[in-house]
This record gives sequence, C-alpha cells and structure tokens, in this order.
Amino acid sequence: MRCWMPVMFEPLDQLLPIARMAEEYGYEGIGLADHVAVPETFASVHPSGENPLTARSDFPDSFTAMAAMAAVTERLRFMSYVYVLSMRDPLSVAKQVGTLAGLFPGRLRFGIGAGWLAEEIELFGVDPRTRGRRMDEMLGIIADLWDDGWAEHHGEFFDLPRVGMFPVPEDAPPIWVGGRSEAALRRAVRHDGWLGMNYGLDEIEALVARLGDLRRDADDRRSQFEVFVIPNAQPTAALHDRLAEIGVTSTMVMPWIPGDPAAATLDAKRRAMEQLAERLELRR
Repeated sequence: MRCWMPVMFEPLDQLLPIARMAEEYGYEGIGLADHVAVPETFASVHPSGENPLTARSDFPDSFTAMAAMAAVTERLRFMSYVYVLSMRDPLSVAKQVGTLAGLFPGRLRFGIGAGWLAEEIELFGVDPRTRGRRMDEMLGIIADLWDDGWAEHHGEFFDLPRVGMFPVPEDAPPIWVGGRSEAALRRAVRHDGWLGMNYGLDEIEALVARLGDLRRDADDRRSQFEVFVIPNAQPTAALHDRLAEIGVTSTMVMPWIPGDPAAATLDAKRRAMEQLAERLELRR
C-alpha cells in the first residue's frame, strides 16, 4: 500500500522541512488541497458533511508549493488533492502543471475534481451547474497540448484557434479524478485513476467494485490504474492489507490532524511522522 500524507493549514516556513521529513521516513508523497478565495460565508456543504475550512484557512498555491518541496527532495511525489479544475481555464492549467511535470519527471500526480464550494466557483464567472461538462472539455484540451504541444478546440465552453504550447512534458502527469458520483467514477475510468475521500470499509468495497465494473465495461486492463481512498479507521498494516484485497492501491495517512495545535512545531511533526512510519513499516 502506497501511503501519502496530507499537508493542510500549515505555515509556509514549515512546508520544505515537512517534505524533507516525509521523504526521510518513507512516505510515498504529499497531497495538497486547493482553494483560491473562500467566501466569508457560504452555504455549500463539503462531501464529508462537515465544514473543514473558513475564509481564514491557509491554502497556499498548491503547484507553487509542490515546486518548492520537490526542489528540496529527490524521490517524494506530489499530488493535488484535489485541484478544482472547473474554475480555471485550460491554457493556464496546461502550462503550469505541464511545466512542473517537466521539471520533476514522474513525481507529479494531477488530482482533479469538479469542486464542492459553489460560491468559490462562481467567483470565477463559472456556473457551478455546468462544472462537470466544463471540466471534461478542459481535460480534452489539456491532453492535446501535452501530447504534441498543439491544440485546436471548438466546444461548448471554449473556442480556441490552433495554438502551440511548449515545452511539452516528456511524461504527462497521470490524471486522478476525485468524486464518488457515477459521473466522477466514469470520468476516472477515462483517465488514470480514482481519488476517494473518507469512507467506511463497506462503502469503499462498493465503490471499488463499481469502479471495477466500469473498467470492465470499458475494456480497461491497465495495471497502473490508481485506486486511492481514505478509510474511516486508524491506519494499520492489517487495514492496509484489507484495502489491498479490495483493490485499493494507495491511501492517505495522517501523522497528525491538520491544524492540530499539539502538532504546531516541527519537532512535534517529526515525532508524529516517525512514529506512524514505524508502525506502518514504511521504510522496510
């Protein structure tokens, strides 16, 4: 089981040391959340059913942070968990993410989602009701640009003449799609992996089974297809063995609860990361 860890709500001056420690203790990679401008008040409900953020929550730009952390590590991978693709434009995304993938080959995972915070999406002039279709159109344009540097597109949301974007990343980053809806699962099958959230084991089993059905329907036999999910349970080696039996390939483990004052210092984070890594035998 590949074990990623989240970095959320942490001070900017701790990001680079956290990355170095994650690599030292054998974590697979770091997942970074994405928000640009959170309205002071909003009615949207997070998929977890809870409200995990406020307008004052710290959300550094995920790809800028990834670039800095990748520069001070050697093998650690980085994932956007998840990047709200629907409120961006495809050209800027293709340029930014493609550049990062070219600078650090094989170390970026492009985790994307339609987004849950409708009020934030509306700030960009995007109708949240169309975000799924808009995202699919964007993914097609981005794939064209990463393929050979050229794209032309005339669609519902974007009308582009033939354009070039270079350099092209030698290895385009895998696209992992977040969401539990039928549309999200089908979108994941069309790309390189699925990103789940926090679910009970019974729900994980059902979702992974449905994902398997959709892959079989699409005659998708890729061995590298990623199935990422977070169980609502304390991480243990036995739990991870069970997840692997279900068909999960990666998970997120939390050495500390994001934003926990008890883990405010780097020394506290180091102890928590080391203890969890030892319990899960990440460096074996």
